[in-house]
Amino acid sequence: MSKQLPFTENEIQQVFETNLIEYAMSQGFDLEKADSHTYKIKKSGGLTLFNKGFHHFSSDEKGNIIDFAKNYQGLTFIEAVENILGVKAYTNTSKLEPLETKEKGKRGDMSLPKSDTDVRNTINYLVKARCLDSEIVEDLIKQGAIFQAITENNKGTVFKNCSFVGFDEENKPKYCALRGINSTSTFRQDMKYSDKTYGFAMKGTGNRIFVFESPIDAISHATLTKMNNHIDYKTDHRVSEGCLSDKALTRYLENNPNITKIVFCFDNDVDGKTHEGKPCNHGQEFAKKCVDKFKEQGYHTYIQTPKSKDFNLDLQSVKKSVVKKLKEVDKSKPKSQIEHKINKQRDTLCH
Repeated sequence: MSKQLPFTENEIQQVFETNLIEYAMSQGFDLEKADSHTYKIKKSGGLTLFNKGFHHFSSDEKGNIIDFAKNYQGLTFIEAVENILGVKAYTNTSKLEPLETKEKGKRGDMSLPKSDTDVRNTINYLVKARCLDSEIVEDLIKQGAIFQAITENNKGTVFKNCSFVGFDEENKPKYCALRGINSTSTFRQDMKYSDKTYGFAMKGTGNRIFVFESPIDAISHATLTKMNNHIDYKTDHRVSEGCLSDKALTRYLENNPNITKIVFCFDNDVDGKTHEGKPCNHGQEFAKKCVDKFKEQGYHTYIQTPKSKDFNLDLQSVKKSVVKKLKEVDKSKPKSQIEHKINKQRDTLCH
């Protein structure tokens, strides 16, 4: 039997038609745009808001606007509805009416955006702006894991973005993340119907896997490994979750039973906060949970924490440090010789 509620059917319908993003803004939550359809609450550990719901990736908590008000504002069900509507319970009705729920629709199939024949802008962004190793980037482009996408909005404006692709066991694309290729761009968007359980991955040959939040962090880690001449970066597996999650890892492990060691390399969120405003390093806290969870499943588990917020910032810091040291070479050498050496080394590091 349906639970009776002190609101009219129209009021309940109005609640679920309320835009959650607009509601969160009106309640003072500090939001930042994630992509064209979603926003994230800053320093929340991946609390993502959609028009009609939310998903907290670090805890895998999800729900509708009422769940949001209850979980992140500490309201009861009636208080949540009252707050969303701006009216008191029983105001418009003397009888109680049941809440009806709609069945969730089936996920569609993800389609990749059109691929640009010219990938120079994407390579330039990844190699120069992000300092990723050019050979690694070019190898991933050959595999189809990275390409330059062409998309068009409803106004006919054409955009070019870097795309990171995740494949299933039959090498069919299941996940695609678009990222702006302008060094100042904050554009991020997953293609419709992307399945995050098939994360962007760099397949290895050994029995160890490194797990990251983003594809760029995974490639940055591979670049740092390659810079150490004693380690072959292709030995280890690397997978990106696209958020704080372990779902892509779980599927990857199912398809690669030879893996016995897992290293969690999530962000170092030193400025993170809970929805109550309390300090919380979301990335590292989630890594600790993952270590315990997968250790119980028989894996050897570890945590590798970036020195800065993430491994791409670590990589950029290392390369800037090397370039700085090169500028401090023996000044007794002819200027032309010094400049030639600096330029040669800078080209090696960032090309």
